[in-house]
This record gives sequence, C-alpha cells and structure tokens, in this order.
Amino acid sequence: MRPQILTPKPSTTFVAKAVLGKTYNPKPNGFTQHHFCRKSGAGFTLVETMAAFLIFSIILTVFSSVFLSSSRMQKRAFNIQQAEENASYILESMAKEIRVSVICKAGDFSNPCDTTCPASPASILNITHPINGKITYQLSGNAVHRIVNGTDSVISSNTVDFTRLQFCVLGTPTLDQKQPRVTILASIRSKKTQQQASIDIQTTVSQRFLSDQY
Repeated sequence: MRPQILTPKPSTTFVAKAVLGKTYNPKPNGFTQHHFCRKSGAGFTLVETMAAFLIFSIILTVFSSVFLSSSRMQKRAFNIQQAEENASYILESMAKEIRVSVICKAGDFSNPCDTTCPASPASILNITHPINGKITYQLSGNAVHRIVNGTDSVISSNTVDFTRLQFCVLGTPTLDQKQPRVTILASIRSKKTQQQASIDIQTTVSQRFLSDQY
C-alpha cells in the first residue's frame, strides 16, 4: 500500500479585497485590519483647500511686507546719500574760495562784518577773492547762488532743495586778536517725495589772510 503524503494547508489564508476604497486583510487571530486609502484621482476636500490657501496667504503677506520695508529703506538711504553728496560738494566749493579770500559783509567790503550767532546769522556772504574778485553766496528759491562780479550762477543740484543757508562770521575787525572765520549752516532735503530725506550740516572755515598785524 502506497503511503499517502499529506500536505498541510495554511492555517490562515490572506485575502485582500478592495471595496469602496477599503482594503481588508484578515489576521490569523481572527481580527481584520482596515487600511483606508484615497481613491485614485480623488481631489482635496474643501477644508484642505482652505487651509492651504490660508497658509499661502500668510507666507505671501510676510514676504510682501519684508520686501516693501526693504524697498522703502533703500529709497530713503539713496535720498540721504544724494543730499549728503550735494551738501558736501557745495560746502567744499565755498570753503576753497573762503580760505584764500577776505571775508566781509554784503555791500560793504571795508567795514567789519561780524554777526551775532546763533541769534542773527547772515543770509548773504560776500568775500573778495584774489583772482575772481567780489563773490557773493546766497540762497534764492531753494538753490545756492554764486554771484561773481555781477554774474549769477546756480551751484546746487536740481535734485535737492536747500531750505536754509546762513553764515556766522567772526574775527573780521582789526586788532581783535582773532582769525576771521565763517561758520556755514545749511539744511538740505531731497526733492523726491517718497521717503524724503533731509539733513542739517555745518562747517567752519578760516581765511588764510591775517587781518591783524602783530
């Protein structure tokens, strides 16, 4: 009699069925594990869409505010730089001529022209240059004018406005034991209205010509 070979059957058969997007995997202990998965091609729910849109809006708002703030700071820095460059150019040009000239008040090149500062500074400065002759500096229409022997010219840039130009003169009388000098007070602002910048600047220049004989 031929011996029979018995093949053991698996104690548990794993059956997977997909019904309405659910996969059922029977377990050996009799329990069933449910795996929920999205159907192929299914879209996002309304709540998920609204949440994603809200997060994107917050990120966009933050980046926009940072960009606008940076742009405003850059424009203001440019306006300040422009005002400083123009002010430095004007004051340095005036200082070069004042150093080698004789300082005197407007309309009178023979009498002392000291001013009372800061109470009443002068709005016009007259000097006698050894080569160019009589030179007058004054503010007119937010621009700095340089008048040389009756010839008027504007020396300030059209990108800025000079809102103040005053002169404090000291040491012009003879035998006062003081070296003649001029303190220039100026206020400048940029013409651009967006992020408009304004600065105040001051410098003191002494003339090289000695007014007193020791």
